[in-house]
Amino acid sequence: METKYLEQVKELINRIADYYDLPTDEQTEEMRNMTGMEWDAEDLQMVCCEYWSHNSLEETAYFMFHGDYPPIHEVDLIFWKYKQGVVLDDQAVYDKYRLGKGTLKALEALPLEEIMLKIKERFPGWQQKILPVNDDKSWRFDCLEQIEYWTDTHFWIFEYGRETDVQREHQILRFSCHNMSDEQINVILKCMTSFQCPLHIREDKSWEEGDED
Repeated sequence: METKYLEQVKELINRIADYYDLPTDEQTEEMRNMTGMEWDAEDLQMVCCEYWSHNSLEETAYFMFHGDYPPIHEVDLIFWKYKQGVVLDDQAVYDKYRLGKGTLKALEALPLEEIMLKIKERFPGWQQKILPVNDDKSWRFDCLEQIEYWTDTHFWIFEYGRETDVQREHQILRFSCHNMSDEQINVILKCMTSFQCPLHIREDKSWEEGDED
């Protein structure tokens, strides 16, 4: 049933998400018939209208068939390079930039353009998502060959830095990896190693079906 009705379920999710009122009786019954789940209109509206900001369309479709979101594994990799002789607390440095509490002269400027070129070369089967024109501090890459329809394998690159009198110095790069394999993550690690830019912080999070936030 899941494979047979997947595209129809995704299309219905979008129709419901575009609709400001509760799903109609016909839409609710259609979703029940295609997924084999006893949906009511209120729950159906809540799940469909949240996917734009919380889950992908594919993950939401999985929820429709199973009543839980699929397993998720997220890894954050944070890279920067200290200037020679500098020793600081890594977590304090990252929190300072992440929370917008200031910047440091103790970090080297990173060759962002060269790093982005190498990332694109090493992920040839991935598509860079076009972001709003004014967003010049984050980039998203989506895997074009998903293991499962719901895996939504992708990664974001977030840049942190400081403004000088001449230009912006790119000082910290955070790679947020979503459902990526160890092999795929190792490609990022090797890429940054080639720029002598060490990994300072790694954060791993996993959620299985039915886990609470």
